[in-house]
Amino acid sequence: MASRKDLKKQKEKTSQALISAALQLCAEEGYASLSLRSVARKAGIAPTSFYRHFREIDEMGVEMVAQAKAVLDDCLAQAQKKMTFPAIKKSTPPTQLLKSIESMTRPFVETFIKFFTKNSQLLHLFFQERTGSSEAMRTAIFDACDQLTGLLSKDLKQLSESSKTNLGDIELIAEAMLTIVSDCGMEMLVHPDIKSKDAVERAVQKLNLLLQGALAMEQSRKQTKQGDGHE
Repeated sequence: MASRKDLKKQKEKTSQALISAALQLCAEEGYASLSLRSVARKAGIAPTSFYRHFREIDEMGVEMVAQAKAVLDDCLAQAQKKMTFPAIKKSTPPTQLLKSIESMTRPFVETFIKFFTKNSQLLHLFFQERTGSSEAMRTAIFDACDQLTGLLSKDLKQLSESSKTNLGDIELIAEAMLTIVSDCGMEMLVHPDIKSKDAVERAVQKLNLLLQGALAMEQSRKQTKQGDGHE
């Protein structure tokens, strides 16, 4: 007779088989086309057995969002270890400014694209269903993205403080960074001819422009305050 531990392990294995089957079907037909029967059939189990693991399709979908969030948490943690932001002064030449910015943007993009490529079906579902038909999925993804933005904002704030450079609205920058890299990852799936190295370069250029603009705006704001005698 199987032990409770073995039964739990088998249940987790079957649950993951259902999720893997659902991801394959989503890649072929989209999340909206999923049905209990199609997922169970793809996973090789009886449709009635589905209810032993999930009450409905959306409950499984929310679990997939949670798994995608865990992958992205790991992605940000690894990127954070590689990102640096050397101090920037008013006299810093443009070439050095770009080099400082890219020491932050390139590791972030390279790490994200690496994770996206390795977990393409899961992360495609995550970013695709931000505007999908399922309210449960949209809500779960919104909450997850909000948490991810918070984590990235924290990393950017630490880099900003260590370099004694004010980036401006860090939360807005973090949100834009996540949007840019996720869009580039999605483009790779829509256009298979786009190589990962090309996607990386495209995303890095976009983020460089974003941060150059943010720094320019912050510098302009500072000069305006000084001119008004506020500093």
